[in-house]
Amino acid sequence: MGYQNRISNDSTSRSFCSSSNEAATVVDAATAAYPDLSQTRSRGGFGEADGNAVDIEIALEEYRSVQRELTRQSKKTQPDADVEKAQDNDFDLTEYLANQHDQLTSAGLKSKNMGVIWKNLTVQGLGADARSIATNWSVLAKAAQFWEWAKHKGTDFTILHDNNGFCKSGEMTLVLGKPGSGCSTLLRVLANMRGSYTSIEGAVSYGGIDAHDFGKHFKGEVCYNEEEDLHYPTLTTEQTLRFALKNKTPSTRVPGESKQDFINSVLYLLGNMLGLTKQMKTMVGNAFVRGLSGGERKRLSIAEQMTTHSSINCWDCSTRGLDASSALDYVRSLRIMTDIMQKTTISTLYQASDSIFDLFDKVMVLDEGRCIYFGPTSEAKTYFTDMGFHCPPRKSTPDFLTGLCNLNERQIQPEFQDHQMPMNAAQFEKHYKESAMFDKMMTERDQYEKEINQDKPYESFREAFKQAHDTPAVVSYYDQVKSLTVRQFQLIWGDKYSVFVRYGDVIVKGLITASVFYMMPLNGTGAFSRAGAFLFAIIFNAFIAQSELPAFMQGRRVLEKHKHFALYHPSAFYFAQVIVDIPLAVLQAIVFEVCIYFMMGLASDAGKFFTLFVNLIAITLCMNGFFRFLGAICPNFFLASQLSSFAFVALLINSGYQLPYPDMHPWFMWIYWINPIAYSYKSILSSELRGALFSCDGVNGVPNGPSYTDSAYRTCILPGAKPGASFVLGDDYLAQQYEYYTSQIWINFVAVVLFFVLFTVLTALCMEYVDLKQEGTITKVYKKGSSPQVLSTEAQLKQQQTREEHELEAVSSGTTFSWHNVNYSVPVKGGTRQLLNGVAGIVKPGNLTALMGSSGAGKTTLLDVLAKRKTIGTIEGNIYMNGEHLASDFERLTGYCEQMDVHNPNTTVREALQFSAYLRQSADVPKEEKDAYVEQILDLLEMQKIGDALVGDLEEGTGISVEERKRLTIAVELVGKPKLLFLDEPTSGLDAQSSYNIIRFIRKLADAGWPVLCTIHQPSSTLFEHFDHLLLLMRGGRTAYFGEIGKDSRTMIDYFESNGGPTCSPEANPAEYILECVGAGTAGKVTTDWAQVWANSPEAAALEEELETIHKSIAHNVNRKVSAYAQSFWSQLYHVYKRASISWWRSPSYNVGRLFNVVFIGLITGFTFWKVGNTPKDMQNRMFGLLTTMFMGNTMIILIQPRFMQERTWFRREYASKYYGWSPFALSCILVEIPYLLSLSAVFLVCYYWTTGLQNVSERVGYFFIQFVVYMFHSVTLGYAIAAFCESPTMAAILNPFFTTILYLFSGLFQTPKAMPKFWSSWMYWLDPYHYFIEGLVTNGLDSVPVVCSDSNYIKIKAPAGKNCGEYMADFFAGGGLGYIGNPNGTDYCDYCQYSIGNDYYETNIGWSYSNRWRNFGLLWVFTAFNVVLFVLFVYLFRKQKR
Repeated sequence: MGYQNRISNDSTSRSFCSSSNEAATVVDAATAAYPDLSQTRSRGGFGEADGNAVDIEIALEEYRSVQRELTRQSKKTQPDADVEKAQDNDFDLTEYLANQHDQLTSAGLKSKNMGVIWKNLTVQGLGADARSIATNWSVLAKAAQFWEWAKHKGTDFTILHDNNGFCKSGEMTLVLGKPGSGCSTLLRVLANMRGSYTSIEGAVSYGGIDAHDFGKHFKGEVCYNEEEDLHYPTLTTEQTLRFALKNKTPSTRVPGESKQDFINSVLYLLGNMLGLTKQMKTMVGNAFVRGLSGGERKRLSIAEQMTTHSSINCWDCSTRGLDASSALDYVRSLRIMTDIMQKTTISTLYQASDSIFDLFDKVMVLDEGRCIYFGPTSEAKTYFTDMGFHCPPRKSTPDFLTGLCNLNERQIQPEFQDHQMPMNAAQFEKHYKESAMFDKMMTERDQYEKEINQDKPYESFREAFKQAHDTPAVVSYYDQVKSLTVRQFQLIWGDKYSVFVRYGDVIVKGLITASVFYMMPLNGTGAFSRAGAFLFAIIFNAFIAQSELPAFMQGRRVLEKHKHFALYHPSAFYFAQVIVDIPLAVLQAIVFEVCIYFMMGLASDAGKFFTLFVNLIAITLCMNGFFRFLGAICPNFFLASQLSSFAFVALLINSGYQLPYPDMHPWFMWIYWINPIAYSYKSILSSELRGALFSCDGVNGVPNGPSYTDSAYRTCILPGAKPGASFVLGDDYLAQQYEYYTSQIWINFVAVVLFFVLFTVLTALCMEYVDLKQEGTITKVYKKGSSPQVLSTEAQLKQQQTREEHELEAVSSGTTFSWHNVNYSVPVKGGTRQLLNGVAGIVKPGNLTALMGSSGAGKTTLLDVLAKRKTIGTIEGNIYMNGEHLASDFERLTGYCEQMDVHNPNTTVREALQFSAYLRQSADVPKEEKDAYVEQILDLLEMQKIGDALVGDLEEGTGISVEERKRLTIAVELVGKPKLLFLDEPTSGLDAQSSYNIIRFIRKLADAGWPVLCTIHQPSSTLFEHFDHLLLLMRGGRTAYFGEIGKDSRTMIDYFESNGGPTCSPEANPAEYILECVGAGTAGKVTTDWAQVWANSPEAAALEEELETIHKSIAHNVNRKVSAYAQSFWSQLYHVYKRASISWWRSPSYNVGRLFNVVFIGLITGFTFWKVGNTPKDMQNRMFGLLTTMFMGNTMIILIQPRFMQERTWFRREYASKYYGWSPFALSCILVEIPYLLSLSAVFLVCYYWTTGLQNVSERVGYFFIQFVVYMFHSVTLGYAIAAFCESPTMAAILNPFFTTILYLFSGLFQTPKAMPKFWSSWMYWLDPYHYFIEGLVTNGLDSVPVVCSDSNYIKIKAPAGKNCGEYMADFFAGGGLGYIGNPNGTDYCDYCQYSIGNDYYETNIGWSYSNRWRNFGLLWVFTAFNVVLFVLFVYLFRKQKR
């Protein structure tokens, strides 16, 4: 019976202070009910030393001490209180930590203990035939077939078959099964996470409440803790837990106790229970930020979930990556938590030992989604042995249970050899459902359900829930926002480097921008410059807002976890983010404005200074909201970055700068009216130009020259000028040129603020209600027509197949590998640290040598040193292979399987193996022979069925499983026919059955003659018996033992026992025994210095003698032919380029995304500048239309960088193994882009060129195309160069805006070279490749275009008396004046057209020349080539991963 039947439910309604001993009674009852927990020290099932056990009595005593302290505080705060009331109102910590069993209120609170029941649960997901490998073409074809969008293709795959079970309050249920068996799916469905499945049938009930109602009204009462630890890396442990407690602290506490005191008390309990006290001030960290260890992060995840008060907890593979000692400590913590707090715990675990297994009440064994056993843990082993299966003496029960469906692993008792035994999941399921155990469990479930219907715990649960907080969130919305705001500031402070970089960037670019627009004059040139300067100020701040998008998207997974925990409303999270944005935006505006305002020579007016200040704040906050809104509606960062890029371009084009509002066409005018950039630009420009007087002196008025001295007969060239006036009022200029009115400055500002509010509300609503996270099973994707057929249940029941064993071909020439006195030290602050100390050993043909040791002993370090993978530190010692020094081909001749399974996700399994074989096997071997060997390896590793499956990406939910990736990691090394094999943690993260498969195969390799050196964390006895030699390291990188293991490990055990080690019991796991001897584990203690014992032993002396003999006999020169790579440069380039081409072709999210971007920007620009006319104003419009093409560069840069960084990940692994050199990789990255950039350029030409009405002459069209192609190449290569320099996408995102804004700034369009200070125009302008690009396009597009003025385009000039217009303007034209007179015979007002042809416009205003266009084309190629050289150089410099 369950725990709640052993302890009366009446105990859960008692108040803590009614009797100070009652909580202890609950604990004593728990320990009496579970003998495992009543021991003074917890027992070890595999000969574990006492130092590694959890002292449960001490843990419970610590728990009681907190209770006593709170009782003392409670009584102290109410000396005169009424005893009866005290009994009702005092806080009971036991019930609080037990998921609010006795949440205290003045009226009393009902129990919240909840069990879970599930009946006939069948879950389906997308089958393998639902989709094939996506390519650029398939995605475009699918997009075109809009009538097929809503159709459900393929057959659904059944993940869980008719599953039945239950878990009572106070019980722990273990779910066992190999990856893909449905364990995670069961936990997700029980945790009400159903979004990613196509169909869920059956009923799930939580204490009588159905799943729909429970998910709707009681979110957070059932919590799922996923395999991965998701936390903010820059928070400390204490900040993480304190934040969770702030949002889960009940309103009813010990009278007089503050919320802060309560949080501190619970932190004290969690820290002591889970061993996190010393780590409270440590940063959480991740792969890039130094912080907690993997085990400590796992314990933090447990602690965080414990703060949630959840009634039901689902833990998914939470021991992954932990050694057995840490895993045992963790599960014992779960056991204590479940018993003391009366929680319902369901967990899946990898490689569980018997010590762990015995802590659970029930176990469910799944295989291929079918339940082959559900019942008490104590009867599981007997159930299967009674069927006829044999469990070897040292094999753990979980290993035995998960190996039953593996024909190669399971063993049958001799007397049952002739019986028809179940051989697959369907047959096991049939046997189980016909068994007495199934009937017994279903009877118990029905009885439990009957008790629920009678006692109706759901009524008290509903009442308790309503009394406690009424909504899933515990604290008020205001308190949520408050705590989230504090956390946001903590996150910013924790990542101070990014803050300093951000504001450093603001200062540098602010000063550079101001210096380019230095002291702008109040004339025609100054008016143009001010327009460009203010747009640039807005663009700059918008770029910074866009750079916040990656951080916003990265935090989404933590947000989704907290949303599931009901810690807070996601909208509260966003409001807190906005609150934190405000002071940052204010500081940014102050810094930026101080840098630019006075240096630019803007108006010395406090009101105008303040207007610019508040506008900068408003547009920064508004654009933050805009980009985050796009992030909130996009499922991933890649889509969000693409959407944000072309949305930003659309806003810029329609901001009113490039195409003034009067010239806009009606079809896109709506973008202008919903454009916050346009309103901000209007407000800022109108404020600055209001009341400004722009001079008409000199060239700013026409006609000009020595004969034109009377200003009454001159007119300013600025729009808005009145004939005869000596200046133009800024208000008139704005009204005439832009239709901006200075009376609307604050209306425009308010519009930006309202947009900010709108985006804030929309983003908050999206985060609250749009659920984009689809966590589900990993779906395999095959080549079209290659998906395997799924066997029906009937076929599986009839299946009769004997196991197949594939034999490996024996190695013809064995390899001996030795290392002698190997020392390794790394530089640290203040000196060096020695990680390896005099390590020695030898691996001979056919040896399978285990490299073991405690955490931090240097196992992986030694493997990296021996495999020549270290790039940092100093290595000393002698390392030989076959009596020779290691030559340059050593890495190619050996195979190194790293712990991380790094593969190109866009290749199939077979293609990955062929790639390795083609490049690593000798060039003399025919391709057919290499292909045949690949097929042989596929057979040996049982991977034929997935040969045509895409490797895929686990984060995206597609591809092969974790265990299959591990096999692929080994396979890609084997197909290269290595002479020696290194393996680093080949079983890490795998279940017991998968681990057995891997180690069994490695044993096959050794038996075939391969020498193998393999690190392994803490294997089961079943795995350990496959090894024949052992190298055992102690902390500090010292050798504790090297030599044979012996039959039944006796040689090794005898060594330790004879040298003073503890006696190893026959049932003990030898691997755990020797680790405990040398002090492994979380609390390991050792009294014997085993390194010294080894140094003085005869075994060490014999090894020393053997290695010394090898050292004396080695040849100092390598006589054989040595080649670092098996293939020639051109062969390497061919294979690397071919794979890159396939990878790019199978990356539609990247390439099709770029295509849509190009089409969108091309069409929106083309139709915005539709059929541009020939007026003087249209010359500027033509130029700014061509300016839009520059925005394509920023898009290309942003999109190529994550793509390259992905490619670099597997390049570094393959380069380290000498597949190919760095230059073929770098060149392939360049070459593979060529067809795509040519195609994208052609598409852009079609979308943009003819819609804008540019000259339809083949020469002009051709030049536009080739110039744009080169620009696209320049952008991609610049993106490559920045990415090759940066180690992370975040750093690249910081550098991108700096480079792109500088390139825009000095291009000559926003500020003409004539108006630039001499310092910049003399060198920076000439070093800007964008200058040559845009000059080439503008001169090509405007050359020889006739300028035709209409009545509204003429500048009106008053003619003096007695002269007609032709006579009056004759001297002006004779002196080189441009343009023409429309009415030469007029005598009143002369109609002056400013330009005759387009050349006049760009030659006069900018100083460009049509004759330079081929120079521009050539120099743009030069800059592109420079990018390529820089990229190749950075690839070379950063070709090795730092390790």
